[in-house]
Amino acid sequence: MWRIGIDEAGRGPAIGPLVVGALRVPAADLPLLHEVGITDSKLLSKTRREELYQWILDQSEEREWSYEIRISAPAEIDRAMAMTNLNDHEVSLFASLARKLRTGEGGILQLDACDADANRFGNNVASRLPEWPWTDWSIESLHGADLHCLAVAGASILAKVTRDNVMKQISEDLQMDVGSGYPSDPKTIEAVANLVQTEQPHDCLRWGWATVKNAWESVHNTPLPVRPADPNAPPNAQRTLF
Repeated sequence: MWRIGIDEAGRGPAIGPLVVGALRVPAADLPLLHEVGITDSKLLSKTRREELYQWILDQSEEREWSYEIRISAPAEIDRAMAMTNLNDHEVSLFASLARKLRTGEGGILQLDACDADANRFGNNVASRLPEWPWTDWSIESLHGADLHCLAVAGASILAKVTRDNVMKQISEDLQMDVGSGYPSDPKTIEAVANLVQTEQPHDCLRWGWATVKNAWESVHNTPLPVRPADPNAPPNAQRTLF
């Protein structure tokens, strides 16, 4: 029996991507995750998260584990939200990774629910999975699953470290410390103010966020531009997202 845990990092920031991580491990190996200290990534120091991230990658090479990481850039988030909402976008992302990690041997698909109604989130993800219900598979959709389900905790580490690395790269590329990307971060607030000074908001910003909208309007005294459509995207790309 397998466990596929899926979690996200970066739901609320005004800068940077949303990252979804998924980890598939056999149930027999779950004690290994417990012994090494795998838990909710928010409870771990940056150094410890990075150590456990590498440990998961190493174990995945040595054992029959698999993982997937999906980075959803700000432009994709804005375009998806223009058609639906953030919950629907995350449903699509979670479903896309579950499909990639599907195995015919059966198990439990464990989700850290991104909806106020955890059961609804699980049902929505299931609705995006071809041929669901899969033989010998079930879904557990929980709030705080990264604290209670080891596979989800591992996925949360994959997502969090990946997003941290992307944010570090953004700061290096811009030669500006953009902070965590969250609107409550003073460094982020300052960075957003700088990144709306040009003819259009910078691509690393989520244009649909009130923080960006307010900063733009305070500088330009005009409505925030609508993010251009992706000319390379297939029809209804915002709805499929995989």
